[in-house]
Amino acid sequence: MELFGKAIIDLSIDNINTIVHNKIPESRIIEYKLELHSETDAGNKEFLKDISAFANTVGGYLIYGIHEQKGIPVEIKGVEVADFDKIKLRFESLLRTGVDPPIRGLDFVPLDFKDSKKVIVVHVPKSISRPHVVKIKNHFRFYGRNSSGVHMLEIDDLRRAFLASETLATRMRTFRNDRIAQIATDEGNVRLMAGPKIVLHLIPESAFELGKKYDLKNDLISDLKLIGTRFHGLSRYNFDGFISYRNERQSEEVSTYTQIFHNGIIEAVDIDLFKHGTHPEHWSFFKQEIIGACNSLIQTQCKIGVDFPIWVGLSLLEVRGYKFSIKGKDTYSLKCSPIEKDELIIPETYIEHSGLSGKEILRASFDLILNACGHEGGSVCE
Repeated sequence: MELFGKAIIDLSIDNINTIVHNKIPESRIIEYKLELHSETDAGNKEFLKDISAFANTVGGYLIYGIHEQKGIPVEIKGVEVADFDKIKLRFESLLRTGVDPPIRGLDFVPLDFKDSKKVIVVHVPKSISRPHVVKIKNHFRFYGRNSSGVHMLEIDDLRRAFLASETLATRMRTFRNDRIAQIATDEGNVRLMAGPKIVLHLIPESAFELGKKYDLKNDLISDLKLIGTRFHGLSRYNFDGFISYRNERQSEEVSTYTQIFHNGIIEAVDIDLFKHGTHPEHWSFFKQEIIGACNSLIQTQCKIGVDFPIWVGLSLLEVRGYKFSIKGKDTYSLKCSPIEKDELIIPETYIEHSGLSGKEILRASFDLILNACGHEGGSVCE
């Protein structure tokens, strides 16, 4: 979900001026507040109601520092902000303790207004974990939003919300498993070379909303990152979206490709990295290449306006008997056991915001790969 077709990190005070000038009213996806929610029981409850209502419905934007009358923005007033990080930490703490299950993927963005005043924009994505209940003091309620604002969810609303949550999670994992099966049997978007394969999926929760489609403009996606190579491959639009790939010496078979789907999902597949299996620095090289690809591909998703949270899934196919060259943290070589499984389908990592690096996102995945090689994990390996 975007304002003015922009990701929240690209918003400016000019965009807020446009909202006020055009008198864009409060709606299912926008609410204005003159002041920050107060640090009282009533203020905390009101904040949790507002945020959970967005998350339980279609997501939206809470904008602080706007004077409104009957839902129509009249003037930008701004709010006094001495320490934005402190405000953000307070809100995040409230969300951890006052809502169940926790709401993930929020973005808090301060926009400079004048003097020490700012407009604070909070983006709340539609949640795959809905419905969320507000549980503060003796308060235990579920909330949603409509064109008139926040309302308490009825039993039928809750039933639909629980069903939708389960359906989204199932669809995400079904998509990933189906794609892995197609890649393993060479029935994917391109013909692949034989050999062990790395598969990296970046799957936004929003991808499975009905009719979700991003504008894949060439200037935003033309540098789509390939795993295992620093060179740009061939690229073209296809039925699923846009694909970048590299052929091996003009062969019809592809050694690496990255596909971005119309709904914002990215799938990167690579065979090249396994060709370096005897290199003494292989594990470090292997790890850094995947981290670099993950960082770059998340940036691409941000460019086209993909909402967080995003699920990241790493898989290794046809790797039974494969050995990595691994060094300990003191640079001595470690004995590596051959991988015993043909496929390592590693559980997804949940990314709530764009502030995490690929190294943090993939740490648990790399530890599981090291476990498959007979090692404890990152604490003893590079």
